[in-house]
Amino acid sequence: MSVVVLMYHHILPKSGFISSSIEEFENQMKFLYENGYTTLSSEEFLKYKKGDLQVPKKSVFITFDDGWRDNYYYAYPILKKFNLKATVFIVTEWIEKASEKKEKFLPLFHKEAKRIIKTNPSSVVLNWDEIEKMRDLIDFHSHTHSHREFYFSKEYSWEEEFYLSKKIIKERLGFEDRHLCWPKGRYNEELLNKAKEYFEIFYTVKRGVNSPDGRLDEIKRIAVKNDEKWLKKQLLIFGNKFLGNLYSKIKPK
Repeated sequence: MSVVVLMYHHILPKSGFISSSIEEFENQMKFLYENGYTTLSSEEFLKYKKGDLQVPKKSVFITFDDGWRDNYYYAYPILKKFNLKATVFIVTEWIEKASEKKEKFLPLFHKEAKRIIKTNPSSVVLNWDEIEKMRDLIDFHSHTHSHREFYFSKEYSWEEEFYLSKKIIKERLGFEDRHLCWPKGRYNEELLNKAKEYFEIFYTVKRGVNSPDGRLDEIKRIAVKNDEKWLKKQLLIFGNKFLGNLYSKIKPK
């Protein structure tokens, strides 16, 4: 079997670039709920990958990248409605800056949200208070410290990206983080080896299957788009090891 890992960024009133609409997301989550899918926590997924945990055949791992504030306002209530687990990979410097001064939430598309991070991060990025409220269903892990976009300070080395994100998560959330999601999915063998000094499991933007084979270097994820019918198709393909491997060779992204 294979556990399908879904990748979201924004949930907004209307769909757009790396954004699902509220309606699309609710219909997708309703589909998972009504069709008996089990949503895994990050720790459950890690144990599954290592072969230490048997999970139900219809299991799925829901992830969000970056830590956008719309995840709190739009995604979290829907997850709570259906009692579904998820994981958010956060950019710790953005969260720190957004927590300094809280402004009115602005539901902006990705490009517009990125434009105002430097001047008004709290309007588009999660703060620590919101993260704490979401922890009943949602896990939070590292997406590096700056996302390699240096809005607030000097350029960080990769070692600083790993160390600072892990340090802040430990201070703010109280645990040693073992999960790293690569910014924009970009990395190489040298970076992976450096990151292994800090983290154990690594998430990509590559499509494919995730079997309980102990391989933690390259977790495959499916970028979510369209509606629940599209989602159903992806779950059927990538929940099957043979079909998922074949399809990912034909269409790797």
